[in-house]
Amino acid sequence: MTSQRPAATDARAVLQRLLAGEAASAAQLANDLRVEAFGCTTFGRTDALDLFAAHPLVLSSEAQVLTSTRSLAILDGVADARATGVFADLVDGVICRVWVVSTTAADAAAEAAVPVARDDFMSQIREQGQGDPADHPELRAGAWHHVQALGGDALQAVQLPTAASSSQFWVLRAFSSGDSVAALVRLRVLTRTPARRAHDRLALGMAQGAGHTECLNPGAGRRHRLALSDALPVPPPAVF
Repeated sequence: MTSQRPAATDARAVLQRLLAGEAASAAQLANDLRVEAFGCTTFGRTDALDLFAAHPLVLSSEAQVLTSTRSLAILDGVADARATGVFADLVDGVICRVWVVSTTAADAAAEAAVPVARDDFMSQIREQGQGDPADHPELRAGAWHHVQALGGDALQAVQLPTAASSSQFWVLRAFSSGDSVAALVRLRVLTRTPARRAHDRLALGMAQGAGHTECLNPGAGRRHRLALSDALPVPPPAVF
């Protein structure tokens, strides 16, 4: 028997049901679905549904949506209010990974980890943005500078007065849709003081008016919109 997979046009409806914690969406989610949301990480669709049942997220009808064959990005939020972002990976229309860029839940906690001496500044890398456009096949040629600008805006928005110049962002996902670009990035903000304490955040940005003409004049007519998460939980040390 051939399994039924949802059409790409149904992905947003499936995502909405998942974000509401509705079990009816389970058949249209990957078994190994991974979710990063509200400072929590889950593996498997059952745990994902439990997470959203406890922390349901309802997006408004005014949310900005960008889609492609492999990706679905949503930015929601009224003027002068904090935006919420959602990014989903799609495989044949099935949702296999989701990131929610929002506040951190009060019950969020990272799994314990063995502390390892680390100082990101030791790399001496001064480039703020890390990534390669070749890793994002659905990103239009020449649009990488829009992705870098979105990441730079996100990093600037969370820079602390004591932030180190070695704070960086990594491009996780990026794609084009018409004359717009969406980018999901992970930020690592370090302090200047020893021992380089740091925290990570997620950001989802969209650049509208990012057409071919603008590639010749990157500042003309571009409008960025951005959602930023709270600082993500730091794993407690595991002691043996």
